[in-house]
Amino acid sequence: MQEELAEISSEISGYTVSLSNPKLSPTVRSVLEQSLEKAVKRQQAIEQTLAESESLRDAVETVLDPETVVQRLSRLDEVLAANNPSMGNIELSLHIDRIDCYPDRRVVLRTCKLGALAGAVEMLSVHEDSQPHDKPVKPRRRARLRVDDGNDEEWEATAEWSADPNRFAGLGEHWFDETEYVIPDRPLPWAVENAEAVFRRRQKAKLSYVKLAREFNVSPPTARAAVQHYLSEHPDETDDVNLPQGGQRPPKFDLSKFGHEARALWDAGTSKLQLAKKYECSTPTIDKAIAWSYEQEGLPMPTRQNRKEAKFRQARRMLDEGHPLDDITRELGVSDVTARSYLRESFAKEGKPMPDLRRRRET
Repeated sequence: MQEELAEISSEISGYTVSLSNPKLSPTVRSVLEQSLEKAVKRQQAIEQTLAESESLRDAVETVLDPETVVQRLSRLDEVLAANNPSMGNIELSLHIDRIDCYPDRRVVLRTCKLGALAGAVEMLSVHEDSQPHDKPVKPRRRARLRVDDGNDEEWEATAEWSADPNRFAGLGEHWFDETEYVIPDRPLPWAVENAEAVFRRRQKAKLSYVKLAREFNVSPPTARAAVQHYLSEHPDETDDVNLPQGGQRPPKFDLSKFGHEARALWDAGTSKLQLAKKYECSTPTIDKAIAWSYEQEGLPMPTRQNRKEAKFRQARRMLDEGHPLDDITRELGVSDVTARSYLRESFAKEGKPMPDLRRRRET
């Protein structure tokens, strides 16, 4: 092509010299001008073809540069290790064409061999239709991922390209690899897989579901589900274990043995929770014991307000008898602040001001 270009350049020079002759006849001049125009067009076409070839050669050298290929392969590893989902998806889009899933649990991964060669897809694409799927579907354009990276222009262009589902459409089949996987069946539930063993153990040892679950290290509902599954699969067999429901209840507390003592301690300020720990029972049992003690005297069990008012009266009585504030606090088992509040409430009910108690304290 270079030789043809040199010949055409020589012809153009000859035509130019001939046309400079003013004595040429109009007919000859017209023929020469047509030949010159044809030669110039051919020269431009050859120069454009040579420029495209040179550009393609430079691009191929850039694409096939070993350092660039190694760098892109390393970038795949780095991007996946960076825990950045957006950039990871973009980088994988350079290598993965599509993933086909089938009802028989087969998964076919179709990868492109040119993923590590930047720009190779555009150069090698011949814009031919790709091979059809087993069940053709219209590809959906993926959303363009947002990326934040130092080289924004490169990543933005890559993100735009990776969102195109037909980005590999012009490549031949020899540029692709297909790897087939088969998704294994889901593991059976524990109750289904161990149904027979659980059922046989229950029939042999006559175990309850609680004990059966403890032996197999599962929950009672799981043990029950295993037995029920086995029976559903073997309708000719039956569960012959019939255990009593509930079991024996513990004996009731004899309230007469500690009811009066519990009432006395409660009146003295011991809490019901402390009493429950003392008598090793529940707080409702303490309530019943105290109520029983009052019933023996024909009295109703006092309410919280009744007990509070009783302490008001006791504090006021001791004060009127000349007891110092320290004696009152010890007797009631409260702080001096609480004792003062009891006395203040007592005087307020009578419409009287509370006296100065500073002289009533023990010295």
